[in-house]
Amino acid sequence: MGVPISFLGKHSPDQFEILGATQRGCHDEVPDTKKYDGYWEVKQNGQKTGSSGGKTNENANLVGNDGEKNYFINKEGRIIQSAYQRIFIRHKKK
Repeated sequence: MGVPISFLGKHSPDQFEILGATQRGCHDEVPDTKKYDGYWEVKQNGQKTGSSGGKTNENANLVGNDGEKNYFINKEGRIIQSAYQRIFIRHKKK
């Protein structure tokens, strides 16, 4: 199950095992499975930020725009948005 990083403050090691996290920051250790170099970043008002989609290559990305934060678009009009970092946990069996 994926949970927000704020979960760490409430984590009970007796109840849950931490399996890992979304890739942010481990670009050299875990290769990207998808590249978004053909995208560019856009603010919610439609203004380009000047950043390429390469900055989101190591993030978990979702198709669409939540209307709240910057998103990335390619020349075909496909829109993606970086998801907030998640920690993956598993319930320990008794």
